Amino acid sequence: MHVSTLRRDQKQAFTLIELLVVIAIIAILAAILFPVFAQAREKARATTCLSNMKQIMLGELMYTQDYDEVHSWTWGWAPTWVPWHQQIHPYVKNQQVWKCPSDAWGRGQDAVDNTKPAIPVTYSQNFRWPESDWGWDSNSYSFRMSPAASAESTIVSPATTIFVAERPNWYHQWSVGWATEVFWDYNEFNMQGGGATIHSQGSNYAMCDGHVKWMRRDQTTRPIGNQTTDPARRDPPNGPWPNGMWDKRQ
Repeated sequence: MHVSTLRRDQKQAFTLIELLVVIAIIAILAAILFPVFAQAREKARATTCLSNMKQIMLGELMYTQDYDEVHSWTWGWAPTWVPWHQQIHPYVKNQQVWKCPSDAWGRGQDAVDNTKPAIPVTYSQNFRWPESDWGWDSNSYSFRMSPAASAESTIVSPATTIFVAERPNWYHQWSVGWATEVFWDYNEFNMQGGGATIHSQGSNYAMCDGHVKWMRRDQTTRPIGNQTTDPARRDPPNGPWPNGMWDKRQ
């Protein structure tokens, strides 16, 4: 009786080979499932980002209703120079929506009050920093292209004109006006960890009519409407071209 009981106990034990097979199966399943889980997490972050941008654009559109249908401007106007995210914050009322969940940049201390942690900001207005020959007046190429600071009536196709894009960086924060503008040809926008590929090799964009969508960068720069790739008709002559959805004059 003792012998038969011992034999039954021995049959119930795993052999080394069986244990290795189980471990191998678990490893294979993990290799298959972990990327799926990572993609699912990123999809959830991208969806939250879309929601953030939707709320921001709703705030922007409410702002325009209170300011004679004119959009806020990137850096604000003299003498206060309040950056655009602070201009429309009374309509948004939630600082957390200004940070994309996929924005992995650390911000450190606040640039104005270094006793406090910085409040991150990811989203920027579609406005190109004027180069030396572009000028700063209201008729400069930057202002002529950008929907920022524009009357809604000057935006030919609001549904295909970008108003907000992502510009994550360590110095983009609430208390300052740095990095409040973004354009498709910025090195910072296109670098690794930049906004152009922040969500599965693409990015989220908010349009002037308030809707938001995911696109690859090359989709945003394709000629639209009366735009042309003819070098002789570039506007500005020495600037990037074509500007696609980044140019309100479609």
